[in-house]
Parts: sequence; structure tokens; C-alpha cells
Amino acid sequence: MSPLSWPVLIGTLLIGSPALYAAQVSGTLSPDVAVVRLLICLGVVWVGCSLVASLVEGAVAANRRATAEAEAAAARNTEPTAEFSADPTAEFPVMSPEGAV
Repeated sequence: MSPLSWPVLIGTLLIGSPALYAAQVSGTLSPDVAVVRLLICLGVVWVGCSLVASLVEGAVAANRRATAEAEAAAARNTEPTAEFSADPTAEFPVMSPEGAV
């Protein structure tokens, strides 16, 4: 994700707005300090948006792989290959109270 993309810029302005207000409206903060705070906010928002984007892309890719695998298995009339493939209609084993420790 680019640091100049719309989500990053809007997030930066939202998070950095108190510094901009203090520098431009109330005059309680010098403009150079407000710009430094805005740049720090830009970096933080950029890193956060990049992390979220990478997590979302990974989840979407995994879902697409699973869907393609399931469609291919349905076309072959076989079970999809999975690390833990189990029969969803199978019953769970029940322990008797005598077997409990």
C-alpha cells in the first residue's frame, strides 16, 4: 500500500487533526511541530494500513485456493484434500464415566 493512497491520507488527517487544529486555529502549537506530528501519524497509519492489507490479501488468497480445490474435488467426485479432513456426519466418541480419571 502506498503512503500516498487515499485510506492512508484520510487516516493521517483524522489522527493528526488535533495537531493541525492546535497549530492553525488555536495557535497553541507551532506549525513545524504540527507538521512533524502529522508526518509521524502518516508513518503509523501507513504501517497499520499495510499490515491490515497484507492480512486481508492472505485471507482472500487462502479462500480462493480452498474454493478452487473444492471445485476441482467436486468435479472429480472425490474428497477435497486437507490436512484434517473429517466426515462431518461422523459421531464423536463418548467416554463412559468409568473411564474417566
